[in-house]
Amino acid sequence: MNSAIDRLLTRYDEGRITRRELLATLSALTVGASAAQAAEPAIGAVSQLNHVTMFVKDVQKSMAFYQRLFGMPLLTPQEPGMNLKAGAGFLGIYPSQDRPAGINHVCLGIERFDADRVLAQLKSEGLEANIRLRGDTKELYFNDPDGIRVQLQDVRYIGGVGVLGDRPPK
Repeated sequence: MNSAIDRLLTRYDEGRITRRELLATLSALTVGASAAQAAEPAIGAVSQLNHVTMFVKDVQKSMAFYQRLFGMPLLTPQEPGMNLKAGAGFLGIYPSQDRPAGINHVCLGIERFDADRVLAQLKSEGLEANIRLRGDTKELYFNDPDGIRVQLQDVRYIGGVGVLGDRPPK
């Protein structure tokens, strides 16, 4: 970046850019540098929004709604709810039962996800996190600063099916 600043100052000294252009360009370089620094993730880079899980009053009614409006096919049944395919991810629809209807959590997909390693990293960041086993699959959860529940998972995760290799879901 120093060579870019040197070239910029030379252009200013030679009268090829105005003082206003110099300051604007220096400001842009500074903003770009801080954005690059912010891009170094403490846990790992998220490569997908894996899924969103909702609690609803009537699973069948909500499933029909999303299928009718958006053509989202059934991906996997996961009693007592259903997962609908949504691009590379899915939408989980489950009965609200004694909870209010709404979004329960969002799941972010990370390549080569290692739940135990990430749990230790989250705890080193001062976050309370836990792993829940669903069959052989480790599901990692924590809350963001606003109390929104976040799940982290491998990008190959497909709900009740767990983590898939290269085989398609049944």
